[in-house]
Amino acid sequence: MAGPLRVERDVSVAAWLADALAWDSTLAVIVPPIFEAYARVLHPATLHTPTGETDAWGSPRLDARDLRWDEASTLVGERELPREPSTAWEARFGTGELELPDGRSITAPHGGDFPAATLAHLAALLVEEHGDAEVLAAVWEGSGLDQSGIGWMFFPGPGEPPLTAAHVRDLEAEQRAAFESSIDPEVRAAMADRTLLQVPGRDHVLLRGRLEVFADPAWQRTAGLGWRPGSGGEGRTPNALWPAEPPGAPAWFVATDVDLDVTLVGGSAHLIGRVLGHPALEAERIRPTDPLL
Repeated sequence: MAGPLRVERDVSVAAWLADALAWDSTLAVIVPPIFEAYARVLHPATLHTPTGETDAWGSPRLDARDLRWDEASTLVGERELPREPSTAWEARFGTGELELPDGRSITAPHGGDFPAATLAHLAALLVEEHGDAEVLAAVWEGSGLDQSGIGWMFFPGPGEPPLTAAHVRDLEAEQRAAFESSIDPEVRAAMADRTLLQVPGRDHVLLRGRLEVFADPAWQRTAGLGWRPGSGGEGRTPNALWPAEPPGAPAWFVATDVDLDVTLVGGSAHLIGRVLGHPALEAERIRPTDPLL
């Protein structure tokens, strides 16, 4: 791989993980129950504020910024909550976009990946606490890496004629080519020949790199995990990250899941205390025996 990470084809170096994780509905299905303390880092929501301007289609332009959950709670107040929420955010704020009386709105946190900017803060803290280290990173082979089943929708711009079927096919081919070029060939090869790390319920591409790499969100641009210039989004981030040494007994562990809007951290009591007190991380103390939601 040309970027800061490389595919680890000897997935046996992480075989201990499948044995350490639980097969139940507790947090131990995501993070191994082998640490002194644990925290849950909440992925930021997004607050949208109208600018008073409109775009070329006549839709209002919005400014957007990250929003902490405690701030969202103050803005939203009490709401009717679903009986069976599917995410931690839904359990506290309900489903759908939250409309505020002043015209602003709140969208739910991104699920499935640890936001790169938030990961950068945590990685910098881990480097401070434990020093730079060689790490293993497990990235789910699904969304963002596997293009099977992906579709695109195209709309003509203001004043442009309707798109023809041939034009749509050309645009789809361009998008698929751009998507494929954003995935490193070694990552695609690992998925093709099934050289994957199997953990409860999902298969992951296993990567190796240095912890300090993740302290700068720019690593995504060359990692070959789906980042594309001008795409308006991010590439994939690790679903699990931990020091490569010693095998089976890492000093810390960071993990999330495609169905979660939080990231779990296990480590020493001192490390978790620093995570809980970090000004750029909104975190809560948890136990691995706690339910997923």
